[in-house]
Amino acid sequence: MRYLEGVTQLLVGAWVGAMAGFAATAPQVFAAFGPDRQAAGTLAGQMIWRLNVIGLVLGALALVILLFRLGERVNRWRSGLLAAALVLALFGALYIFPQMEKAQPPRPIQEYAETDPIRVTYNQWHERSRQVFGGAILLGAGVVILGSARKESR
Repeated sequence: MRYLEGVTQLLVGAWVGAMAGFAATAPQVFAAFGPDRQAAGTLAGQMIWRLNVIGLVLGALALVILLFRLGERVNRWRSGLLAAALVLALFGALYIFPQMEKAQPPRPIQEYAETDPIRVTYNQWHERSRQVFGGAILLGAGVVILGSARKESR
């Protein structure tokens, strides 16, 4: 059982850590590109997409492991949290990311006034993306924290 717990913690921890690391370093990506926010946004979008796909795989593997260990009450809670994080990641991949692509203006976003409907719409989708991403991070962190707090069974 300790081995399975270690693998679960590693899988979820890698996903949560990668997402949190991206969130913490994204401003540096934009700073590095200076005024070319379009290129920075393209790179950040590609990075987020890859992190999301990797997270879905890691999260799904961890969920399978947890499903074999539902005898422990805490693992039922952890499975629920992890399933919710996976739903958010899928929602982001299948709905929010495509909506952001549709809302992507033909010219760089900074060329539009803050009040321009094109920029407003894109910014709304971007904010939804941040909220979903943040929610998945918090849910995944809950899985790790509950795993750390559980009692060992021999």
